[in-house]
Amino acid sequence: MRMGGMVRSAFLTAFYGLCAVSLGSAQQIRFAYPVPPESSYKVIKDVEYGKSPSGRLLMDVYRPATGTRHPTLIFFNIASGAERSNPFYASWARVVASKGITAILPDLRMETAVQDYVALHEYLAKYTGEEAGIDRNAVALYAGSGNVSRALPIVQDRRSTLIKSAVMYYGSASVTQFREDLPVLYVRGGLDRPAVNRGIDSIVANALSQNAPVTLLNYPGGYHAFEMRNDDEQSRRVIDQTIEFVKTTTAAEYQSALRRNVRESVAAGHVMGGRFHEAAAAYAELVSTAPENHTLRLAYGEALLGDKQFGAACDELEKLKGKGLGYRDLGIPAARACMQKGDTNAAIAWLQSIPVRFRPMELFDDPIFAPIKDRAEFKALFEGR
Repeated sequence: MRMGGMVRSAFLTAFYGLCAVSLGSAQQIRFAYPVPPESSYKVIKDVEYGKSPSGRLLMDVYRPATGTRHPTLIFFNIASGAERSNPFYASWARVVASKGITAILPDLRMETAVQDYVALHEYLAKYTGEEAGIDRNAVALYAGSGNVSRALPIVQDRRSTLIKSAVMYYGSASVTQFREDLPVLYVRGGLDRPAVNRGIDSIVANALSQNAPVTLLNYPGGYHAFEMRNDDEQSRRVIDQTIEFVKTTTAAEYQSALRRNVRESVAAGHVMGGRFHEAAAAYAELVSTAPENHTLRLAYGEALLGDKQFGAACDELEKLKGKGLGYRDLGIPAARACMQKGDTNAAIAWLQSIPVRFRPMELFDDPIFAPIKDRAEFKALFEGR
């Protein structure tokens, strides 16, 4: 498996280095979460997961003390050797392992991070043992700060099939297309640098415009690297929410539900992104398999309207009369579709079907209805309001 198109940016500095600079050399690193008892986890050092021309690729595994296989979280950090288990990431790994998640801290070298990740991906995809506590069917990935610039494009690559969900902390990346089958938790520190947060805001907005399964967790009082800089209950709560997100989104039941809804989610994403032709085609296929799903058929009619297939939209929405849909939800798009089809009588009839209290006044000045604005029956719809 070869992954291309991975970007580089000014964020390539390793996360740990950024944290050290931001904290200052005189301040001791302290993770803002209670240190778990050693009896709650086990550490397996220097597990070989691959080879490179320069030697073996190793990882440290922090696993829960009991059980066989557990949800597994890869910490994507540009570090290798002893540095892969630096105090910050080792603290994260101990905490999640004590909470029932196996943590992996792998060798990921600056110049070969993508290749190293691919080797790890291939190793875990074939892993069948139990001693390391890894569940290859429930793998998530965490990246923070500068590491996000590499990690987010990697996990959004459809060939990263191993990764079932991802967590991105206070960092940005160049990504234009988001997977509809990859839940992402994006954590934003409200007191981070404005440029960083603007980048996050842009990424999340783009993802939502595609109806991608992205969750934004905004920590208003959080600094960059809040896990060390904000030693308070809010930080601990965000860490708890992150752990719960990984457990929930990697679970088989959640993944099954996500897959069941993917096709309709994609269709809705096409509408949100203004790709109405693609949306109409996607909804047509969905309606063919569930013709009695009236909500689905309404979305299909609206997609046809957006694609300027006015006649088809008018005819499709006509099928939904008396099916219990909202007066405005059905009446407004149907009126617009029939109006642009050229059936002005049908358009007025649809508007009349909307009770006065639900009929928006702004429709009177809607340019679509300008050709009938002077008709008495149209004016009557809005008189006395």
